[in-house]
Amino acid sequence: MKTVYRGHEITVTRERCLGGWDQLYYSIFRQSDGYECTSGHTEDESPVPVFVGYMKERVDAELADPDPWGESEDPFAEQVPTPGADQ
Repeated sequence: MKTVYRGHEITVTRERCLGGWDQLYYSIFRQSDGYECTSGHTEDESPVPVFVGYMKERVDAELADPDPWGESEDPFAEQVPTPGADQ
């Protein structure tokens, strides 16, 4: 199931994984620039439309946050030591 919500494309599908059991696959992409906000899979047994509702709640929560999707946190940024911090 694919839907657009508040400028984000949400996709949720239930498919059989390579292990042979069903998995729920989900993704959220921001439409303005194609940024992949989140994606993954789960063994959650919720119906697809219910899980889409969870993803809409996730979008709402992120947009209410001052740093939606944690974009300002750069784990690869060089850590510059603070002078005198090791004393």
